[in-house]
Amino acid sequence: METRAESGTAQRQPSQRKTDPSSPQLLERTFAVLALFTSDRKEWTTTQIGRECDLPVPTTYRILAALERHGFVVRDEITKRFRLGPAALALGRNAEASTDLRTVAMPVLQRLCTQTGETSLLVVPSDDRVGTICLERVESPQSLRLSVQPGRLLPFHAGAQQKALLAFMRADEIERVLAGPLEKLCKATIDDPALLRQELELIRRRGWARSFEETNLGVWGIAMTLLDDQGVAVASIGIAGPRARLERSTLSNWLKLVHSGAEEVASQMRLHCSCTAARADGQAATEAV
Repeated sequence: METRAESGTAQRQPSQRKTDPSSPQLLERTFAVLALFTSDRKEWTTTQIGRECDLPVPTTYRILAALERHGFVVRDEITKRFRLGPAALALGRNAEASTDLRTVAMPVLQRLCTQTGETSLLVVPSDDRVGTICLERVESPQSLRLSVQPGRLLPFHAGAQQKALLAFMRADEIERVLAGPLEKLCKATIDDPALLRQELELIRRRGWARSFEETNLGVWGIAMTLLDDQGVAVASIGIAGPRARLERSTLSNWLKLVHSGAEEVASQMRLHCSCTAARADGQAATEAV
């Protein structure tokens, strides 16, 4: 849709961005503001935004202030014009990545399953960012195995795949999860905010997450995170299996295999692997489990 002409004498065209009085006002108006930023019109002043969206000046200021606080818009200090910020750009990249992520990751998941004999998983944040979704998995060929259905929703605080995502999410999203509630899914689920905060710091330092009986009895997992250019989680990739086959001597090798697989997916998707980032910072990414 073309934007309104700048000239005060130009005839205003009917706009689909006008707020429907019967719909939630705040969301409608915020989405209308964000929709103005296109490849043809990347910058707007506060006055222009208010006029285009038929918003009162105070309302326009409040919406822009909220979007700026969360990084969805930034304002040029010289021109005073707004443009999309890093959070909006990251959201766009994440949406693009999710479209192709399953296709790119599937050969890696299949190889990880063959190499380790365990179930391999690709997990992403849900669209509403309130939990995680299993985007894809390749199940172990062994009779005793972890079975996870794609599309299953799990909370951020329980399990290696989920914690690997949470550790690299935006600060406000992490604080929202820490504020609870933290449901006790299994006997080892971390339901104490202080302990969970420590766990997330450890994951960020070493670049990978582990779990044992946090979501199901007798189930363990290890996972690494795929990050965008801002260091925010896009997906996690890892393996999980039953306690009966858990051997400390094999974990170091499995971590290397997961790291190699995560790096392969990251390179094709123009993303970054959390384990590689931790090594770049001098951390022992494959320290003893």
